[in-house]
Amino acid sequence: MNQKQPIIQIKNLYKTYQMKSQTVEALKDINLDIYSGEIFGIIGLSGAGKSTLVRCINFLERPTEGTVLFHHDNKVDDLAALSTKELNKVRRDISMIFQQFNLLMQRTALENVMFPLELAKVNKKEARKRAEELLELVGLGDRMNSYPSQLSGGQKQRVAIARALATNPKVIL
Repeated sequence: MNQKQPIIQIKNLYKTYQMKSQTVEALKDINLDIYSGEIFGIIGLSGAGKSTLVRCINFLERPTEGTVLFHHDNKVDDLAALSTKELNKVRRDISMIFQQFNLLMQRTALENVMFPLELAKVNKKEARKRAEELLELVGLGDRMNSYPSQLSGGQKQRVAIARALATNPKVIL
């Protein structure tokens, strides 16, 4: 991939919500190019639109207006133009660590990390090996069989990070 080409381009992004009798503008004319290897921090007051922006980048929420382009595998995808099936495929390259972790409570830490690999149809033995490696990487090798209710907030966050890394995504939000 050309190093001068951004991996994600956000053009004229708007997101509005209708709240009873008023319209709330969560995002207004956001323009951003994100290049491979860059790290961004999104800061702002509560309600400023940080989570909305991140959710719009991978189309967990559809922007009201604007374009999100994802450059990968020698092609460019306009996320708004993709079918649900195509969007789900692209999301394998755009992983997300949720603010509330979104761990599956009935699954162990190991099974939570294996989950995206199962969705990607990785065979169980390879998925388990990858998940074990990632849990070791984040310092939770001794907690693989623990359920989320048995983990501290920081440990849950590390499981979520391991899960986000599982499929070797090109982008982590």
